[in-house]
Amino acid sequence: MPDVHAKLSASGSGRWMACPGSVILEDLFEDEGSVYAEEGTTAHAVAEARLRAEFDPTDAKKRERVNVLKETTSPEMWQFTGRYVEYCKNIVETMQLDGHQARAYIEQRVRFDRWVPDAFGTVDFCAVGGDDLHIVDFKYGKGVPVNAENNSQMRAYALGFLQEMECIYDNLKTVTMHIVQPRINNISTETMPVEDLLEWADGVLKPRADKAANSTREYATGAQCKFCKAKAACRARAGYLLGKISEILGGN
Repeated sequence: MPDVHAKLSASGSGRWMACPGSVILEDLFEDEGSVYAEEGTTAHAVAEARLRAEFDPTDAKKRERVNVLKETTSPEMWQFTGRYVEYCKNIVETMQLDGHQARAYIEQRVRFDRWVPDAFGTVDFCAVGGDDLHIVDFKYGKGVPVNAENNSQMRAYALGFLQEMECIYDNLKTVTMHIVQPRINNISTETMPVEDLLEWADGVLKPRADKAANSTREYATGAQCKFCKAKAACRARAGYLLGKISEILGGN
């Protein structure tokens, strides 16, 4: 799995689209990581190995790697990565039952720098069949359910696949984005015409990405603050919190 991240990443797009100034502030802080992040990285590695073996069953090395992982992975992680693998398999099998030749892509590196400067990312799983594209993101966390509706990360991944594969797939009409969060039984999807996705990219994503890339000192508080590395040193957030405290005290 890649360990290099874009400055304007797909995973952080919800933050920098809402608060362009956070890009400047976050540069001042190192990513300290967490036990949960390490656990998620391990789960993704297990899921990737299982998917590769599933879609290439004749490869003995891939099968052997999965056998080793089964012995060293916790029963819980094995169970939940298995649910994700089955979900991805079902997407491909459904396409085949509909009479399409389906092709799967695992840990597909994509660029979406047509809309976001120097942006790239890695999609956990993609599948194409007929004129349909499916983008799947595996979330191992169990804290907060993640919704695929209006999810900028998922849309950026879909755009990346379209940009990267436009010479191969020039007939795609519909994209379905899936979030699979098996530890809390959360499956969320959004389906939209490719035409609408491209319109959103040009009219919403690109202008906001340009602001963030140009070090615009425009700050906004909201849900995006939760995972911002700079939230403890952010004046905008401090002002917002002080205002809330004043409201509470003033009401007593």
